[in-house]
Amino acid sequence: MKNIDNINALLDKYNYSVPRYTSFPPATHFTQDISQDDYADLLGGLPASKAVSLYVHIPFCHELCLYCGCNTKILNNYSPVESYIKLLLSEIALVGGATTNKLPVNLLHFGGGSPNYLKPHDLKKIINKISEFFDVSSQTQIDIESDPRYLDDKMINCFADIGVTRVSLGVQDFNHEVQTAINRIQPFSQVEKCVKNLHNHGINKINFDLIIGLPNQSIETVTQTAELAASLSPNRLAVFPYAHVPWMKKHQKLLEKYPMADGLERFLMNEAVDQVLTSNNYKAIGTDHYARNDDSLAIAQSQGRLKRNFQGYTTDISEAIIGFGHSSISSFKTAYAQNTLDPVAYRSDINDGKFPVQRGCTLSDNDQIISRLIEGLMCNFEVDLGNYKDVLGNSLNSLKTLEKDGLIVISGMHLKITDTGKPFTRIVASCFDPYFERQENQHAKAI
Repeated sequence: MKNIDNINALLDKYNYSVPRYTSFPPATHFTQDISQDDYADLLGGLPASKAVSLYVHIPFCHELCLYCGCNTKILNNYSPVESYIKLLLSEIALVGGATTNKLPVNLLHFGGGSPNYLKPHDLKKIINKISEFFDVSSQTQIDIESDPRYLDDKMINCFADIGVTRVSLGVQDFNHEVQTAINRIQPFSQVEKCVKNLHNHGINKINFDLIIGLPNQSIETVTQTAELAASLSPNRLAVFPYAHVPWMKKHQKLLEKYPMADGLERFLMNEAVDQVLTSNNYKAIGTDHYARNDDSLAIAQSQGRLKRNFQGYTTDISEAIIGFGHSSISSFKTAYAQNTLDPVAYRSDINDGKFPVQRGCTLSDNDQIISRLIEGLMCNFEVDLGNYKDVLGNSLNSLKTLEKDGLIVISGMHLKITDTGKPFTRIVASCFDPYFERQENQHAKAI
């Protein structure tokens, strides 16, 4: 057992609001207007010989999970989905027409919301439309997030038909009291059935999402959840800290009537889950992922090829990710562009033949360098600062306190995050972020 007094002291000092650094600059700094011409130039400038990745946002769910921080809408009928798909198909055609030839696709990811809200024929429509404008081949990896409560045989058959290679199941927690609090009842047997059905259809790459810090959780309950999850042998698990952001997602205030873990309890929950998963032959990947040793994510980490983007840790080497659907984010080597979060504006823009881009950020040369530095820290927990001398500024002074507290070790110009410091990796990364200012109600806390 680690020294509790020492952990408490570190939490008191460093458990403050900080970006997740799935991008740099973070999305909170997407303040620039991205014009129609700007976005057209970004798309038209993509080399025809280089593969891209695509993200499709499906912003619908059957019911509201009270922990949720995603851009989604709860529907009781399918009519709005049909309208949205028509707009989505038009956006795909508009964007595809602005690119150079039919760009090859490395990865096609469906996120949400719950993409399995779609009916199978509509999911196929989207795939077919994408294939008109992009080169989706047998080499393209197709990933889709799914709610196991609504993943039936008909949809799994569709997944197999369209070549889905990986399914990410939103498990979150297996404890009934926790599920009741967050309004997401899904027994272990239900998830187990989904896993078996996916395997039976030849879909063998399966991810689980778990969350630490939900109401009614304890070290005992998260340990049991981790053990049950490991018993189903998913290829990967993401263990995310619950982000309580009621100033952004007002429904989260409904959770405040339940007991929720403080910083120390969350820290110890993470330790407990880590112990369960590593003892079941999962390798810790970055700050919040686990993978079996034979999984491509674990292999990429061992070979120094691990990447991080808006979907988290990845093996995707694409320099550009093109997002479709409202609120989706596109990532280019020199810029980010985010579609509008307003469904009405999204509809209006598409009907007017316009890109539904609302905001973004153009990356300076220094931004691009800092982005690589922070990604190196988030993926590898170490970096050679000698490669980044031009952007260090006063960060070395900030790092002295971290080193004194045992979170990092600096030898010459080589920085390494210690085992004690790994839970605070985002804090270390923030030392190199010239835009970061400590303030509450902007990001989730570090732990």
